[in-house]
Amino acid sequence: MMSFHRKALLNYVLKSSLVSLLLVFVFACGSAETEVVEVIKEVPVEKEIIKEVEVEKIVVEEKEVVKEVIIEKEGETKTVEVVTVKEREKIIEVIPTPIPGGGVAISVDMSDFVFKSNEPNPVRGGILRMTFGVSVKHTDHHQMPVAQGAGPHNFTVMYNGLIRMNPNTGMTTIMPDLADKWEISADGKIYKFHLREGVRWHDGTDLSVDDVIATFERIVNPPDNIAIGIQSLFTEIDTIEDGGDNWVVFNLKRPSAHQFNAFTMLNATILPKKCLEDNNFDVREVVCPGTGPFKFVEYIPGEYMLFEKNEDYWNPELPYIDGIRMIHAGGTARGVNVITDVADFAWNTSEDGYAQAQADDRVLSKRMPNTGSNYFGWNNAVAPFNDKRVRRAIHLVINPHNFNRVSLGATNPSRWIPTLAEGATPESEFFNLAGYRDDNAADIEEAKQLMSDAGYPNCEGFPVKTMVGYKPDGALPVAFMDMINSNLGCDIQPRAVERALVQDQYAGEAFKAGTEIVQHLVPVQAIKNYTPFMLGLYGTGSSQNFTNYSNPEVDALLDTMLGELDPDARAAYTRLVQSKLDEDPPLVLVGFDSHRAVWGPHVHFPMDIRTQSIWGRVDTIWMDKR
Repeated sequence: MMSFHRKALLNYVLKSSLVSLLLVFVFACGSAETEVVEVIKEVPVEKEIIKEVEVEKIVVEEKEVVKEVIIEKEGETKTVEVVTVKEREKIIEVIPTPIPGGGVAISVDMSDFVFKSNEPNPVRGGILRMTFGVSVKHTDHHQMPVAQGAGPHNFTVMYNGLIRMNPNTGMTTIMPDLADKWEISADGKIYKFHLREGVRWHDGTDLSVDDVIATFERIVNPPDNIAIGIQSLFTEIDTIEDGGDNWVVFNLKRPSAHQFNAFTMLNATILPKKCLEDNNFDVREVVCPGTGPFKFVEYIPGEYMLFEKNEDYWNPELPYIDGIRMIHAGGTARGVNVITDVADFAWNTSEDGYAQAQADDRVLSKRMPNTGSNYFGWNNAVAPFNDKRVRRAIHLVINPHNFNRVSLGATNPSRWIPTLAEGATPESEFFNLAGYRDDNAADIEEAKQLMSDAGYPNCEGFPVKTMVGYKPDGALPVAFMDMINSNLGCDIQPRAVERALVQDQYAGEAFKAGTEIVQHLVPVQAIKNYTPFMLGLYGTGSSQNFTNYSNPEVDALLDTMLGELDPDARAAYTRLVQSKLDEDPPLVLVGFDSHRAVWGPHVHFPMDIRTQSIWGRVDTIWMDKR
């Protein structure tokens, strides 16, 4: 029997027997003889034993048991019903879903899969008007933050990945994209993807294995002149090679529980090798051709981004619409835009905009959990934040329940990772911990003492002067500054920059000097195994570790988790990492929130079944205003 890390799902035995005796007394004149009549019935009763083994099969064994009835009285005619009971032993042997590296080779052929709307009779035509924060600093979505509202979702409508999450199942299953087949070796160290035939770039050239290799070589081993946001998700890849016959091969350093799912990430889309080489692998100033359902037309900063239908798309079913106009708008305006028919669809509106949408029967809306978040980060490499006492003090005075209050319930407290993630600490546990409890008077007193011990009594001499963000007067940053200023006696003031420029502030002189805190975004993902994202945020030298955090114990735990295939073991390690981060905080995590989508009733797209908010491609969307 194969060894799998799992719990027995079913283990029960049902055994029953039924014997019924029906006595009918018949009195016949002039007869003293007893007449016995047997009526035989068969009532099958099953006994089921559920097992998990290598091969799926059903074995049924039957044996017959006859119950005898003894007649004790004479002089009566009796009809006796003798019930034959059959005990059926049904052994159902179940195969668990194979996992990469679990000892079973995985081979999937989805070449017959056709992606299309999950509704019948889609209507073609029309320009979809989407509204959200359409703000980007450049055009290279691989170099953008791994976060929603930060740009990558704009451009992914024109690109494809190897595989993706399926909108028609609420983003809960994986479907093919450019790869129509894939294989994973039994030891979990070799991934093979077969590229579908007939795919062309928007410039008319054919997609090749070389394009895939060039794309992921840049992600795994980026040149010195660029930084790839999703690099931490692909650290387990060792080499990439052409497998022949349109197969691309990824050789891993070790089996990985997350690596396959990482290929579904929003940013993990393929770029043409020629465009990369022509631009020294830095395409921030050029829009490379895509293979997707829409082609880039133009971008007017602060106004809109426009895409047109790809008439030569490799999926003949799609797209249904003629183009997409992405309209730049703030939180409240997004919901209002849909209500007033300025827009057809909004990924996320503010709480008040959502309330207006819910009260208006002319539009539809849905609240979805979001694995992205805000955080407030500082430079851990320099004073005052290279002193763990200072970081711990700030962690203690920040009451995450206040973030929930000022956001009107949109942001929920969490302990370093999304509550949807594997290994997340239940609220019933961490709500009692220092730094998370609502009654935090004792935490504030401890924080004051820590600041005094670090040389900043009542925040005297504390060099931090500003908190920078794209909306520093918003409820969350105002609450953050107020909790520090009022509890510790500091005087941190807000500073505003454009949303697309927030990440650049980590390279600014104030941040480098340790005098400024930056409000930024946490990566969004559809992977329950949060290990690669913790590596990106908290791992020494990682791609999203803008705060220069370094903790050897955390690094060692994360490295172990990357190679751990047992989800229960990973969950236990995750708890250890959370404890380490509580003791030695790298930043302040606001908590993970929800997104509030709003759309018109004429818009057909499976938002109603979406299990979490993942912005991005809308290739099956269609509209019917009839």
